[in-house]
Amino acid sequence: MTTRLRPSAALLRAGLAVMTLLLAATAARAASTPWVGDAHAAVRLITRDDRVGQSATVEAGLEFRFAPGWHGYWRTPGDAGLPPVVDWSTSDNVRRGEITWPAPIRLVVEGLQNSVYEGDVILPVSLVLERPGEAATLHASVGYAACSNVCVPFQAELSLPLPAGPEARAAEAPLLVAARAKVPGAPGSAGIEVVNTGIVASGGAASLVVTLKSNAEPFRRPDLFVEGAGAGLPAAPEVSLTDDGRTARLTVALGPTSPPIDALTLTLTDGTRATSFGAPVRLFSSPSVALASAQDAAQPHVLTSTPNRTLSWGAALLSALFGGLILNLMPCVLPVLSIKLMGLVRHAGAGRRAMRSSLLATALGVIVSFLALAAVLIGLQWSGAALGWGIQFQQPWFLAGMASLTVLFAASLFDWVAIGLPSALMTSAGSRRSGQPLVEAFLTGAFATLLATPCSAPFVGTAVGFALAQGPTEILAVFLCLGVGMALPYGAIAAFPRLVRWVPRPGPWMVGLRTALGFLLLGTAAWLLVVLWSSAGGRVAGAVLGVMIALLLFRAVMARRPGLDRSWITAVTTVLVLAPLAAAAWPTAAPRQAPERQEWQAFDPAALPGLVAEGRTVLVDVTATWCLTCKINDLTALDRTEVATRIDQRNVVRMRADWSRPDPAIAAYLRGFGRYGIPMDVVYGPARPTGEPLPELLTPTLVLDALDRAAAGAGPQAALPPG
Repeated sequence: MTTRLRPSAALLRAGLAVMTLLLAATAARAASTPWVGDAHAAVRLITRDDRVGQSATVEAGLEFRFAPGWHGYWRTPGDAGLPPVVDWSTSDNVRRGEITWPAPIRLVVEGLQNSVYEGDVILPVSLVLERPGEAATLHASVGYAACSNVCVPFQAELSLPLPAGPEARAAEAPLLVAARAKVPGAPGSAGIEVVNTGIVASGGAASLVVTLKSNAEPFRRPDLFVEGAGAGLPAAPEVSLTDDGRTARLTVALGPTSPPIDALTLTLTDGTRATSFGAPVRLFSSPSVALASAQDAAQPHVLTSTPNRTLSWGAALLSALFGGLILNLMPCVLPVLSIKLMGLVRHAGAGRRAMRSSLLATALGVIVSFLALAAVLIGLQWSGAALGWGIQFQQPWFLAGMASLTVLFAASLFDWVAIGLPSALMTSAGSRRSGQPLVEAFLTGAFATLLATPCSAPFVGTAVGFALAQGPTEILAVFLCLGVGMALPYGAIAAFPRLVRWVPRPGPWMVGLRTALGFLLLGTAAWLLVVLWSSAGGRVAGAVLGVMIALLLFRAVMARRPGLDRSWITAVTTVLVLAPLAAAAWPTAAPRQAPERQEWQAFDPAALPGLVAEGRTVLVDVTATWCLTCKINDLTALDRTEVATRIDQRNVVRMRADWSRPDPAIAAYLRGFGRYGIPMDVVYGPARPTGEPLPELLTPTLVLDALDRAAAGAGPQAALPPG
């Protein structure tokens, strides 16, 4: 006889206590330097957190304050002025700082074009730490110019110590969230579709023609900042609006210079919205040819400025439905095969009504879990946090909690614990009489969903990218379709019960099968511990392992003593289940990443243009310890002998970006291609200077063909990631 694990008042009180501790730990504290400057201009350094936590980066910002009538400059200042120059080299435990730039405003003085900032502006900075988890001293040497009728150079020395400890939000955190919201993202995030870009050469002069479509509000007064067209800043574009302002054609005079060889970087502003995108351009013979090409965007030779066009609602929902269905076959879902298989065996011997109820409960668990994920992502979107598919596997507390739940499920298969809820929450009296554990079936669906989230299956990445670049309505709709797609097999079996007739009827053989499947679940827990080890270090992983072993031993002993008081058994079990969460919150230095094999270099997006300019081909692989599909790609494609040989023969540069832990730079790189999940592989070369993203599932032929296209110049180019 087993003891049924039920939530109790003690469990609720424990949950409330944990929430209280978390809220207390995240109380806002100040994390900023004093202002340095004068009445005309000043700057200070702020950080999102007042301590260095487990992340490999520190989110910071340089806040500039310009008096009325004064201004500073953007990264490309234009015909006059100087951009801010920041030196972090004298900092302690800081490897480099990566600035992201909010959209500027245009200022024209006596015909000189300038891109400037006025009032109060924050430049968000991601500081990459040399030793994550250890204390750091941030020191920024900032040189900048502030101008009015005259220009005044400023130099500020800003220093801010950050002790080690659990991350806690500082009082300045909302300022950084608001600042990052002003940084131009992919066109889809602003409701804009790039239809066409091209260079028109006529009479010895060149003009850039860009055709845009707004899928949100109509265009009002769009402006286009062009970088890469030579020195200075081209003048504001001539704007032609059609289709009630939904379509805009912008023409920017580039002067008598020859068309640029490299792709341009374009930043569009229109009221409160802004977007930045690369422009792989095509040379047109006349404006009429450029306009005809824009109107015929379906032609294969027309180059688009976004790697993935903005999907229609119908296409996005259909992609989500198919993606959810395919998700059942992805490697990330294989660890929960034991739960699915055991449920199928149990259904084979049950009555038709009971079997349908259990299958529908599992399907409901899948759908509700996807809706819960959508709600979490909407909350993160509102907070300004980085979004991504499977990012919860970057958090030690999630890994520890999932490992604990996996062990609990394994114990249930060993008949050491029965998982359920109070009978009042069961679906119906008929279900209770039939003895079908509907809540267990529901939790099985939810559990399968959580373990499936590291995967980015075909269609899933497209649908999730569409949703996360839009708003709450799109996120809810897409994730609902993902859930329905993943739940379809359960619904199909419920509708056609004859599909399980081939399964042997229950008998003594099921005892051995349950034990074997329990050990498979323990294997899943071991995998989660390996991921936790890479994320939080050996101390945390060892503590979680010790608690899990204690849970198994305790339940094994209690299963042989059925006469004991169940209340204290439930209390002890609850403590052991929640204990890994406390262990995962244990402050510790981040583990040092294992060095990559010699042929792989560290991810450095700033080096890509230079390597391509040298005629090199570059393969960028974004991966993570928790991404099982990434490991499959390694085994089936990237590590195959024929691929490695071709790469060595052509002297291909291999870069690997490890997203096992949160990294804003990698998240921004993914967003530049309209992706929000991994695996993600991109090939660059002389014929693909802006990168060609590859599908989620790789084959040797697919990789080799992409390398050939990048070197030889066959096929259309992809777009340059923004920023």
